[in-house]
Amino acid sequence: MAEFTADKCKMLAEKVDSINDLPYACKKFPDAVEVANTPLKRRETDKGAYAGMQGGLAAQANKKSGRESHAQIQRRLTNSRRFTKQK
Repeated sequence: MAEFTADKCKMLAEKVDSINDLPYACKKFPDAVEVANTPLKRRETDKGAYAGMQGGLAAQANKKSGRESHAQIQRRLTNSRRFTKQK
């Protein structure tokens, strides 16, 4: 049987979907259990480009679904003749 250390269990906990996926030997480490209890979506956003943003999860969901943010729409719709305007 494999030996599970606290570091190894914490690394496994970052990759599992729920605490039920953790090996029984890892459930005795409170740090690993805490990491496994955090939803996977939240863990991805904490490390991603949206860390620190107020609407980080919403921005990430909009990007996945292909919706543009207000700033992107505004850039697309304003000053559209900038490069085609005759001088």
